[in-house]
Amino acid sequence: MKILVKILGGLVALIVLAIAGLVAWPFVPVVQDQFGGAEHRAWLAEHSTEIDLEDTAPDFGLGPDIEDSRFVLLSELHGYRAVQALDLALVEHFAATGPARTYLAELGPDQAMAFNHYLATGDDAPARAVFDAWAEEDAQWANLEFFQKLGALRDLNASLPAARQIWFVGVDRPADRDLMTGSIERFDSQATPDFTGYEGVQAINVALGRAALSRDEGTSRYGHILPNIDQLNALDPERHYYGLWGLFHGAKTTVNGVTPLAMRLNQAGGAFEGSLTTLTTMCIDGCLNLMPARVIPGFLHGDDEPDYVFVPINFDDVMLQRARGVNEIKAAMGEASIASLRMTGEGSPYEQGPRLSALTGYLSYVQSFRYGGPAAELTDYFVVLRGSAGLTPWSGTVHDVTGTAAETGINGVGRRLEQAGR
Repeated sequence: MKILVKILGGLVALIVLAIAGLVAWPFVPVVQDQFGGAEHRAWLAEHSTEIDLEDTAPDFGLGPDIEDSRFVLLSELHGYRAVQALDLALVEHFAATGPARTYLAELGPDQAMAFNHYLATGDDAPARAVFDAWAEEDAQWANLEFFQKLGALRDLNASLPAARQIWFVGVDRPADRDLMTGSIERFDSQATPDFTGYEGVQAINVALGRAALSRDEGTSRYGHILPNIDQLNALDPERHYYGLWGLFHGAKTTVNGVTPLAMRLNQAGGAFEGSLTTLTTMCIDGCLNLMPARVIPGFLHGDDEPDYVFVPINFDDVMLQRARGVNEIKAAMGEASIASLRMTGEGSPYEQGPRLSALTGYLSYVQSFRYGGPAAELTDYFVVLRGSAGLTPWSGTVHDVTGTAAETGINGVGRRLEQAGR
């Protein structure tokens, strides 16, 4: 009996040690980050800029080389409300400074036509139809803040000279070939494709739509996007662009062994070879994300069957998901709600090592972005959001896992978007 008790006692001790090890494991990188970070803290102290979205002309801390970048790509983990306000502010910034930029969108040409029609005429029915179609799929793109942003862009265009007005070009694959055909028939004015105004840009989208329909139905997304961008370059090899894309697409190094869009476009022989700047968003300190319920485990759905779920997704959560070196970002930001932090430049310590390009925590073992290089290869700037509400769905129900959605927010976002769109 004594032997059995000893064996059981040993097993219990092993289990306790194993549990303690599992709990302690995510804290190992936190301890590691306490060493060798002096260079990184000094760099961020010199290369971080607070962004005030309440300012009519926010300072984004972008270097003078931004004017030479033919494509400035803002990337996001879809679902954060604050990014829509940030995107709007950046469009306004580029509309006022530097070369005129066309919005190179993660949209199909038909969806871009619908949005341009709203911007030009005030008729929002085609744009609403796009959002309705997205909502049927419980897509994150189907959100009120995006639609409000379109209204703000319409107001912005009214204040701009024709040569600087904002228009969408859609280079993504068609979501529905019949809808693409219908859009071409509706918006084809037989105008010459060019970037001089509404009619010319609509003609560009019509041409891109026809090209999409000419491809095999099984063509991959990049099988559409890359030749479509080549088609834009052939039309105007000097044109400048800006656009908001998903987090994967905005990486300039491999992600999980795959080559993303920004890397393809920026590499030797790419459409924007050496002339692409990426701004990668990161959310910390109390961020809610609007996720389709179909991708969230059922026990997080609450008592009903929601279309979406508000879930906390932060990049500074030690147990779940944490970016290496994130505490250095927090120190550089101080009390700022949003800040840009430059990763590239002579002497940048982010040209090597795992800081800000490696994720730890238990979620990182389940599903994570595993970047194939250091932060300076991944992106030119991180734009860090300290807290964000989740997007407001265009339609459907939402279950709030945390019960904090009403209190979660970020300075300036609500006012900027509430004043946008009518």
